[in-house]
Amino acid sequence: MDNFSTRTFQHDYPNNPYIDAEYVSGNRIFYSKYKIIVLGYYPQNVKYTKKSKKSTQYQIPNEYIVKTEVADRMLHCKTKYISANKVLFTIKWKEDKAKWEVSSKRSSSEVISIFFKKINWEESKLSGIFVFGFDIEILHQERIKKLQKLDTERIVIDKRKRPLNKLSISQQNKRLISFGQDAYQKINQLILKQRLTSKSGKSIRICNIELEAENKIINLKYNLPVDITKLNTLVRVHDEALLGRDGYRKLAAVEPHLTCEYQIAQRRNEISKLINNQIPIEIFNIDQKSIIDEDEDYNNSDGILVDEHEIGNIN
Repeated sequence: MDNFSTRTFQHDYPNNPYIDAEYVSGNRIFYSKYKIIVLGYYPQNVKYTKKSKKSTQYQIPNEYIVKTEVADRMLHCKTKYISANKVLFTIKWKEDKAKWEVSSKRSSSEVISIFFKKINWEESKLSGIFVFGFDIEILHQERIKKLQKLDTERIVIDKRKRPLNKLSISQQNKRLISFGQDAYQKINQLILKQRLTSKSGKSIRICNIELEAENKIINLKYNLPVDITKLNTLVRVHDEALLGRDGYRKLAAVEPHLTCEYQIAQRRNEISKLINNQIPIEIFNIDQKSIIDEDEDYNNSDGILVDEHEIGNIN
């Protein structure tokens, strides 16, 4: 597929979920048909397709599902971000009554290659970009419109909601989580609008948002990577300083940038499990009376067996 014309699309999307594609390679005309199941969206840390000498890079949406036909099989192609910098590409299909599924964390083209090997099809250089339809311009425009819509929506205050300080701790947490999700979408839109990207096209990402409410600092964190070395150090400091959970929480209330207490507790449990696996601990019932052979002569009235040859001279 090195020599092909730009693909053209026939559609009435979003009124109609079906999209027809056509492109020319050599003297042959190729057709593809898509059914958009879920449009998906561009996350803040949007990833791009791999760049080759003759291809353009395309943004990879999250939670995107499309149905298309390849090798006489109807495929369901899906994308899902499994971390800040990893996308899982999945293909599902049916053969008779059996259901099959293959995945790849590297690229859409690799999962296509895995699919062809699975069905014992002749090796193909079919592009993952084409199969997943990442180059369909109307889908890209609709995802951008969704982001822009957030900026034009009229703010309506729900007066039925009680003020934050009138809620219980669990209700406050739910309210703040909802706020954090909305803020994520808004700021992500501004990042795309202002093109806050690196030279390679990678967008900047939000690490945390700090809020202040009645002299209380609230820190909303977004998928921060966990530093295992730092967690190990914190667990050791906790144990050596005999710093309890409540004490650390009070300290974190003053300094919100501290590592969350629950992460330290989880790491302590992981370390304990590793130690228990490497150093087995057996439990004995010491309440049971020792059974002693009455025919043997023991000079020790306490019932402790002593080998006299092991005792040295006592001055």
